[in-house]
Amino acid sequence: MLEANIDAIVGPSHHFGGLGVGNVASQSHASTPSSPKKAALEGLHKAEIVAGLGVPQFLFLPPMRPRLDLLSRLGFVGSEQEQLEQAAERMPRAVSACFSSAFMWAANSSTVSPSSDSSDGQLHFTPANLISSWHRAFEAEERQRDLQEIFGNVDRANVHQALPNIAPLRDEGAANHMRLCDASGEKALHVFVHGEAEASDVRPGRFLARHTMECSQGLAQLGRLQTEQTFFLHQHPQAISAGVFHNDVIATSHQNVLIHHELAFWEAESELERLEQCFVSYAGQPLCRIEVSQAVLPMEEAVASYFFNSQLLSPSQFAGSGGRQDLRQVAGAVGAAESLDDFGYDASAMVLVCPGQCQEIDSARQLIERLIADPGNPISAVHYVSLAESMANGGGPACLRLRVSLREEELAQVDSRFRVTPDSLAKLRSAIERDYPDRLVASDFLNADCRQHIRRATDRLRSALLG
Repeated sequence: MLEANIDAIVGPSHHFGGLGVGNVASQSHASTPSSPKKAALEGLHKAEIVAGLGVPQFLFLPPMRPRLDLLSRLGFVGSEQEQLEQAAERMPRAVSACFSSAFMWAANSSTVSPSSDSSDGQLHFTPANLISSWHRAFEAEERQRDLQEIFGNVDRANVHQALPNIAPLRDEGAANHMRLCDASGEKALHVFVHGEAEASDVRPGRFLARHTMECSQGLAQLGRLQTEQTFFLHQHPQAISAGVFHNDVIATSHQNVLIHHELAFWEAESELERLEQCFVSYAGQPLCRIEVSQAVLPMEEAVASYFFNSQLLSPSQFAGSGGRQDLRQVAGAVGAAESLDDFGYDASAMVLVCPGQCQEIDSARQLIERLIADPGNPISAVHYVSLAESMANGGGPACLRLRVSLREEELAQVDSRFRVTPDSLAKLRSAIERDYPDRLVASDFLNADCRQHIRRATDRLRSALLG
């Protein structure tokens, strides 16, 4: 099993609308000027770094914006200009919503159940309905089409419809899902994290819990996961109130490593102990569970640094022969070879890809340094990446990607047009630099020339990659 990544390219309408429910960064940057060009280039560079580590890296293209059907369904009538002017006066958040580029955070796009884990041997995708945030609810149909386009030729790939659009089944995708496995990737357990359950009295006090227990149960069933390999944890209400709107802002995992804050989960010690015991019997090796205390990384600084939204990768998983691309050849092709000498080919070595804010916040930087120096875990190196535009809207490296574990023969069947290569990177970077706006605020959307610019940039980006 090989873990591929799919990153979503930031769209040309990227702006700071402050629409993210419980997202402190999004709300604090509302109405400030954005740079779609800078955002897209930062995200593309992050994908380039991951590809340079040898990880199979693919891309989602931006869907078209604006989605004016949102305004029509809200009762605004007339021409496009008239609808937008009416909405700007009466419901300005609706204007921001129909131009939203929140699809850039691919971790919310769907939940994945690999063919090696499902009882029917199929590769299952369930697009997230995203109904907690009204500017994202129409993404489900768009990402369903994208998944069908990218994985349509993969044998036994099954792209489901999103869960029903009802509040008890509100779904925020793989940002609330972790897959733990042995080194081969064949023996895995699945952990779903929810913020609310109908049978529980535990509720966050400050923000809405975006993801429910019942949603997680439905996702596990659609993914044909067995009861004994599936775990459900309750997100700590104190974390949600602090701005942890998804589990991937307070916990991260890869293979046999689980890193989480001590306030990530509510009364979960017994379930975590059961998870550890089950992992040993199921995967044949201990689970490396690293709990980060409040004293080491206070909740406020965990949210500010987005340490837990780092990507944890195994570069050497993809090195060598047998149909796999050689690590150093791939790295050299995308210009990251100079950083790979430290990693070697140790099958247990892992690399953290962290947001630049982790360097600036002492507690996060010191935590990372201790993790790398500790021989008791497989983390051996760190890459810091600048994602200022995404971070200002509340999304770090892990928010920008969806992980898909694939067999080698499945990976070979994925549409190669969407894979990051030196050629595709050059074409996309050129299109972004040529067509994306340098600066954008929501009031610009009332300008017809701006809307034409956004549509043209979206079309040209798709043509640059697909011809």
